[in-house]
Amino acid sequence: MDSQRLFESVKQFRCFKPFLFLFGIFASFHLLYDVIYENHLGEVTDSDVLYPYLFARDFWAGGFNGIRGWNLPPCTYLFPEIVIAILLFPVIPSVYSFHLVFGFFSFVLPFFFARQLGMPKRYSYLVALGFLFLAGFYPNSLGQFYLPGFHAMAFFFATWTLVELEHWNPKKGKVWFRFLVLMTLVWVSEYWFFVQFVPFLFLFAILRLGWSSLGPTFICLVGFHLAKAITKGLRYMGIGTIGTDNVLLFTQLKRFGILLVSDPNSLWQGYLQSLRNQELLSQWFYWYLVIGVVYGILSIFLHSRKDFFLAFILYLSPFITVLFLYAIQVEPNIRYLYFLPFGILYFSFRSLEQIPLIRWILPMVLVIGCFWFYLGKHTELVTLVKAGETKRNHRMECLSEFDPNLPGAATYWPIKYSYAFSEKKWNLVPFTKDGVYYPWIANTSWDQNFKEKPFGSFGWGITESKENLAFWKGVSLVKECEGWYFFQRN
Repeated sequence: MDSQRLFESVKQFRCFKPFLFLFGIFASFHLLYDVIYENHLGEVTDSDVLYPYLFARDFWAGGFNGIRGWNLPPCTYLFPEIVIAILLFPVIPSVYSFHLVFGFFSFVLPFFFARQLGMPKRYSYLVALGFLFLAGFYPNSLGQFYLPGFHAMAFFFATWTLVELEHWNPKKGKVWFRFLVLMTLVWVSEYWFFVQFVPFLFLFAILRLGWSSLGPTFICLVGFHLAKAITKGLRYMGIGTIGTDNVLLFTQLKRFGILLVSDPNSLWQGYLQSLRNQELLSQWFYWYLVIGVVYGILSIFLHSRKDFFLAFILYLSPFITVLFLYAIQVEPNIRYLYFLPFGILYFSFRSLEQIPLIRWILPMVLVIGCFWFYLGKHTELVTLVKAGETKRNHRMECLSEFDPNLPGAATYWPIKYSYAFSEKKWNLVPFTKDGVYYPWIANTSWDQNFKEKPFGSFGWGITESKENLAFWKGVSLVKECEGWYFFQRN
């Protein structure tokens, strides 16, 4: 009995061992996360980041009455972001600490996705570290991955889907139920998952399960309709949602299909142009192509046809994503293409892993090299963190010069920012630059009856674009503060 208990204890420790290693890596390179945080909530004002945190704060302050009035985005992020926020808030009410824990949760996702794809642990750790390293030095783009509300949970759902497909057994009802829960959560919370990963996962299911793959496909469709029922229930509870129905989407896909038949050359040129439009993405795609060629040469004779074909489809994932984005006329953005930096790291380390002379010692050499480089950049990183923190504090000081008892108008970003970082309770009501009430991802209960008043009735406000002041008659700029422009009505 004692030996059995010892065996179970060792087994449980082995399950937690990767988390301990990942925690050690994350803590050792923590300044990279701080740069990301201060870039999005100091240098700029990406206040969508604060939506899960403020949603949880409203929940704990007022229960269901506290969240009645929220308007959720098309991807609601109810799971896992909102669930994590609600669970963490009583324990970690600090804005920074909450997002730090969430950042660690995001940090482990590339590791587990790489592991589920069959990569050894030592190289999967490098994928997680490499992603954090890239994000720390490209915080405005890749840093989004470590913050709520930027579609990073597509990795979480992709890993979960792979686990379910690998354990699929049509004779077991609990397998069907688990997959239904998974697909429903995806449709409710993060349907950009389908844009990034479905081609690979669909072919993976077919090659692994054969005709049995019809089961997961059917469940996926059932989950879609169940998710629609859930969103209707949320609206009934007073929580606004934007549905997945989009007539324009089908119109764009129809146009794409016609162009594919009538003028494929024009379509191809437009697709290539969409890849070249953003310089950073274009550079990453260039290196991705180079790495893919190297990986293909090294692995073509080492893997079975099935494994090589699946790896090839996995490799094509970002190209398929860009094709879909081009088809629906959405500009490529890194938040829809997280697989691109992941793929650069994944296929690079997959290539190195196949070189016998260096594959055992290389992970340790790379970690030491990264830490040495990190120490060399330490002063620079600290400066960036302090600069972001200073800008945030300065914005709050500027805001405190106005009377919180008088409601103000604001363009979208400053509202949740002020609710999270100011000790005073502000009544900032969201308006577009055209002076139209704009309750996007906000709690209309915050706005009370002020939302019914016209834009011209507000005596003061904030905008993030000085150009907006030219649209508004009878207002004048009274203060400029770290990219915020405070105005008053004449």
